[in-house]
Amino acid sequence: MKSFERALRALALASGFILLFVMVYTVADVVMRYAFNRPFSGSVEVTEFSMSLIVFLALPYTGWAGAHISVDLFEKFLDRPALRLLPSVIAFVGAALFLVIAWRVMLETTATLNQTSNMLRMPHYPFRLAVAVCSLLFAIVLLVQGWQALWRRPEHGTHHP
Repeated sequence: MKSFERALRALALASGFILLFVMVYTVADVVMRYAFNRPFSGSVEVTEFSMSLIVFLALPYTGWAGAHISVDLFEKFLDRPALRLLPSVIAFVGAALFLVIAWRVMLETTATLNQTSNMLRMPHYPFRLAVAVCSLLFAIVLLVQGWQALWRRPEHGTHHP
């Protein structure tokens, strides 16, 4: 599991570097546009492709580390024995959803291998492939978390009236 976690961390780190690149690129584009009347060609495409990488490269590690935002609306009810399986069910449903996303994106990727962007003529498939692979990795993370939650023993003394 340590190598899996290191791989997910490397993807999240790559996401951070891409975010840094987009920030520098955007500032440079604004300077070129307003100071020299020479904006970068295709800057919208670069930003759009980069955003898909930023989100999906960080997603598996964010899930693994439990660093995502969550709202515990039903926290006081989850200690009941009848609802103890809810975290596992939620994780398994999420895993199924991200498996479907990975499958559908791969289908679209293989069907549109020659598709390119309008301005820069960048191929779409590397970005779609990254979305599919990271969706699959996040599904694996959710399956692991669902399995762990399923076999987690309830803690004593945490019952709320």
